[in-house]
Amino acid sequence: MTLGERLRLVRGSETQKAFAAALGIHENTVANAERRDSATQDHLLRIAEVRRINLHWLLTGHGTMRLDEPAGSLLNEKLTLALADALRVAYGARYSTIPVDTRAKALRAGATYLRAIGVAEDTIPDADALARLLRLTIEVMGKTR
Repeated sequence: MTLGERLRLVRGSETQKAFAAALGIHENTVANAERRDSATQDHLLRIAEVRRINLHWLLTGHGTMRLDEPAGSLLNEKLTLALADALRVAYGARYSTIPVDTRAKALRAGATYLRAIGVAEDTIPDADALARLLRLTIEVMGKTR
């Protein structure tokens, strides 16, 4: 995942204009950072501060996205299990034809997305909804190769 993609994930469904207003910066700063995969140190620090985002994750994509999210939380385990089950539902007998690397990347992207939108242990979507998410994720991954 690129920096621009991580920035879009942090912004979520909020418009660039609303996100910029919440951060107290210009809308063009948000748009340029997402489009160019680069941002100033001040911009990244502001996002980390206002949104409680792990700066290491924002810069590298490694670790937890949010500061208040424990690395080994039960939520992570539940998401992984639910997404793995959903991947099998989504592809049925074709499951084993999907490369392991693709499956792993789809599971990671799915878990990152679900945590970003605030899914909690008791609000994990059902297997059919997760299967749709993973099919879409894998489809998009195939188009970006």
